[in-house]
Amino acid sequence: MAKNEPEKRGLEKRIYPRRTLRTQVIFEDESGEGFIYFYSTDVSIGGVFLESDVPLKIGTRVFLSFALREGESPIRVIGRVVRVEREAGDALNVVGMGLQYVDLPASIRATIESYVSP
Repeated sequence: MAKNEPEKRGLEKRIYPRRTLRTQVIFEDESGEGFIYFYSTDVSIGGVFLESDVPLKIGTRVFLSFALREGESPIRVIGRVVRVEREAGDALNVVGMGLQYVDLPASIRATIESYVSP
């Protein structure tokens, strides 16, 4: 590889910028009742990454509820599992999963954009 060529391994594949967000994310049923709790690590206008040692199947759709800032009302979105991350070299130890928003309303998108943008 030439000296000035970027290394291809490890290139960022994300479409949207992310911002760290350590908050509780509640998986809800269709009536809005929370039933599973996870913690997020970061958020973008495209999705959210959750810490979890119990992954959901890729393609699973879930109702999510979480607040972007302390004291704010939570936003509610539909997400779909698009990625499961495991510890390097260990197929059994899951560290988290990436969820992509599904049909994100414009008002919620604007709220997330204002949080992510510096």
